Amino acid sequence: MKTSITASMLYDLVQCPHRVTMDLCEDFAKRDPINPFVQLLWEKGNAFEQQVIEELQMPFVNLRPFSDQEREQMTTEAMSRGDTLIYGGRIRADDLLGDPDSPRWPHPVRSTISL
Repeated sequence: MKTSITASMLYDLVQCPHRVTMDLCEDFAKRDPINPFVQLLWEKGNAFEQQVIEELQMPFVNLRPFSDQEREQMTTEAMSRGDTLIYGGRIRADDLLGDPDSPRWPHPVRSTISL
């Protein structure tokens, strides 16, 4: 199975050159348990993001409920339509993969991304 390169992988590579190799090749069962403080930060961040989305005063496309593959296709479609705000989008170009938080598009994009 081919692995796509993500922003998280690049960040991990800068922080610790061995991290990406361990994530891709090592048994996940050997990992340390998630630190409760880190878990709390994730939960707080997710709650804040949800609050911001609920309080938006503008229309947006919400792709969070869909599968990764559906999100890729629907993101490309939303960009082509010129939707201004896409929440939970997913973009792939060759071996690069991105899950941007909430990209805003000021105008329709002629996508060259092939699914």
